[in-house]
Amino acid sequence: MKIERILVPIDFTRCSHAVLKRAIDVAREHDSEIVLVHVIEPLPYGVGRWTEPTQTLEHYAEAARTQLDRFTDAALGIYPKCTSELHFGILHEIVSELARKLSVDLIVVAAPSQPRYLERIRRSVAEKLVRQAACPVLAVHADGGVDQEDHVSASA
Repeated sequence: MKIERILVPIDFTRCSHAVLKRAIDVAREHDSEIVLVHVIEPLPYGVGRWTEPTQTLEHYAEAARTQLDRFTDAALGIYPKCTSELHFGILHEIVSELARKLSVDLIVVAAPSQPRYLERIRRSVAEKLVRQAACPVLAVHADGGVDQEDHVSASA
């Protein structure tokens, strides 16, 4: 199987670094391009009561762009075929859509093994991607171990 493009959703945590490391390992084997993507999700219900939602999202976007640029620069220092994108929306929906739009051959995503709340959310996102993605999904533990690899057809 030829892997020309790898999509890596990141959230700038330690998990993201483990996922990027694994994606770079795969990319080197196949001389692939890596596309890093960070998704800013909608604000929780009720946030508009305390703040101006547009300004809050603009602030998040500015901060995320700065972090994404730093993360991408660090990735480029390790592997030269990296690009990045910033999007707004629901994480698993945006990643699935980008995978189809960009003709991605593999998605590498974090699937932490700790049972804490945030890790359960990450695992849930990884599971949704496995079910919805039109390409194979490699879920990686924060320690860099492989959790699962699955393939979901485009018709799923």
